Amino acid sequence: MGTFKLLTEPIHNRLKKIIDFSELPSLRQKHPNSKIVHTHGVFDLLHAGHLAYFESAKKMGDILVVTITADRFVNKGPGRPYFNGNVRASMVAALEVVDYVAINFYATAVPAIEALKPHYYVKGPDYKNKEFDRTGGILLEEKAVQKSGGSLTFTDDETSSSSSLINDFFKIWSDVQQGAINRVKQAGGLTVIEEYFEKLTNERVRVIGEPIVDTYVFCHPESISSKSPSISARYAFEENYAGGSLAIVNNIADFVKETKLVTTHGAEPYFTQLFSTTIDRRVVVVAEKLPNVPTPRKTRYISIDHPNHRMFELTQLRSDQWLNTSSANFCKMLLNDLRPTDIILLADFGHGLFEGQVLDTANNLPGFVGLNVQTNSSNFGFNPFTKHKKFSYLSVDNKEARLAYHDRYTATLELARKIRDDYVSKGCAISITLGRDGSLHFPKSSKDEFPAPAFADTVIDPTGAGDAFFAMSAMLVKVGCPAPIIPFVSNVFAGLKTKIMGNKFSV
Repeated sequence: MGTFKLLTEPIHNRLKKIIDFSELPSLRQKHPNSKIVHTHGVFDLLHAGHLAYFESAKKMGDILVVTITADRFVNKGPGRPYFNGNVRASMVAALEVVDYVAINFYATAVPAIEALKPHYYVKGPDYKNKEFDRTGGILLEEKAVQKSGGSLTFTDDETSSSSSLINDFFKIWSDVQQGAINRVKQAGGLTVIEEYFEKLTNERVRVIGEPIVDTYVFCHPESISSKSPSISARYAFEENYAGGSLAIVNNIADFVKETKLVTTHGAEPYFTQLFSTTIDRRVVVVAEKLPNVPTPRKTRYISIDHPNHRMFELTQLRSDQWLNTSSANFCKMLLNDLRPTDIILLADFGHGLFEGQVLDTANNLPGFVGLNVQTNSSNFGFNPFTKHKKFSYLSVDNKEARLAYHDRYTATLELARKIRDDYVSKGCAISITLGRDGSLHFPKSSKDEFPAPAFADTVIDPTGAGDAFFAMSAMLVKVGCPAPIIPFVSNVFAGLKTKIMGNKFSV
């Protein structure tokens, strides 16, 4: 083990050690008679284990080159890396045992290995059993170093985890968030979470709901119009995103064996193009075309400088589609190839799909039915979840709960418990989402309650977060996931959704 004198490298020497990634290929020519050793990692919180690792690696050759994962590729959770790439590079360069440091602006170490062509690529003892590396990254790294004539080697030093140290001694989470994390750990933690994600891979999911085209028009707000009291904005560009039930199927397709979407649409050119280019190829689509009924479309005018500020919204919606069109064929589509073991997700956005015969059919679907009923400016007061008579799981937000119960003033927790008392006794699990305050989950046939805080540190766009929460929580309820884990995982999933503009990408 080294001593603290290794941390006293003069600042001018330290700066000389930090090189650009493009300089890596020249190091072999610069040191033609030296054995080059390469290590790679995040090195977020430099500690004694890192020092031992570097010293052991250096003993294998003459020149030690350390590449550091760039900030954007550090996949260790919210708030990470704790230190940015320049700071981490400077800390590593301060070690006398290190000869060169470069920041790697790629997702893996492979490009760095290919550029440097080290004689030895060194990993810690944690990687000796390659089967434990679920990403398969170590195999790709080994292939890359062997291709250039080098070899993969391992150290035997005792290791520590920067993540563990940061989690134990740096306050990343609030007390409420830490309490939720502790409850998840007590319920089995990551091992149990992975167990139930694995169970999801055997599930078939049928999503029934309206598609929504979210059109985002990005503008530069300028001032009040000189001719009328209206906001003037300069057009920049616009994008169409697949929202509503389309977003739900895209977000869950990775998790399950089969995803089927049952929906209607108006076959407009903008919808057809969006549909053909954005729906996950694994999704089975069963759709009825209704030419005289527009596909729900919401056009939002967004400040390009402040993307989470919406200037104005224009909707193209109709809620009377079944008044002039027979729903008999669509009802048959709902039941076709339906198995009692399927997960059925009813995504009722209140734009006319779940009315009349369709609602009656939905109220008689067999097996597990998860329900999400949404309130918006176009259906305010006309789309309570109470219009649905049969469901196994309900996910609504605070406002939707209040509207359904015609209750404006009762405290949220008291109202949630009232809904719990009315529905849990019927074997129905319930979640109520609370925006920035997280969610409340009530497991079926139980008086227990499980609050979970939000885990979204920076919100880019909240659109679709409730849909993401609903889909994930419903699936976890269906496969019997422990109750404390359900709201936690679903909040994290919804938090990831808030980092995406509109539904430009799936979670």
